Amino acid sequence: MPVRLESDESGVALGLAVILVVLVGVMAAGLLAFVRNDLDVVITVNQGQGALSLADAGVQAARTQLRSDAEPGHYDADPAENVEWAYVAPDGETSGKSLILEDGTVRVEIQYLLPSTTAAQTEEGDHAPELHPSRETYFKVTSEGTVRGARRKVEAILYTTRIDVPAANHTSNETTSTDSPTRPGFYAVKLWTWRELFA
Repeated sequence: MPVRLESDESGVALGLAVILVVLVGVMAAGLLAFVRNDLDVVITVNQGQGALSLADAGVQAARTQLRSDAEPGHYDADPAENVEWAYVAPDGETSGKSLILEDGTVRVEIQYLLPSTTAAQTEEGDHAPELHPSRETYFKVTSEGTVRGARRKVEAILYTTRIDVPAANHTSNETTSTDSPTRPGFYAVKLWTWRELFA
């Protein structure tokens, strides 16, 4: 015949199992909170990197614009002849060019930089960063990329040189005489500086 102890221990295993389940649940909840915070940080960093990439794409778009139109009068402080890319808007419009892309938006402004004739002028924001050579024209491009809530802004100084292209169509292997008529309006565009601005 089985012998029973005087103290009744029935249900102790159930109590220990409930405590164990609660402890595992608390640990899992803490781990999920940590993973969620880490995931939010990764998403924010990715959006910031995407915004920076879009801002850089805006600089490249401005570079393309300047290849075909680098006339200083189109990007200066006088809005009369300015184009939509100019930092001073023509006729009270919004300044700069807005580009809507698949991942976000970019706002690009191009500013003509006045020629620097003294070393002191090279430090001013509205003058060329070096003493002005006769063939080069300097422009400041400010581009701001936005991806969801993240914004990044970059500034680049570009300089252009006019390229005279023969008016007649020809391949690059053909030679042309020096007295053939040329068609103005094409520019070589090179990067002087590039930096990220913090808004």
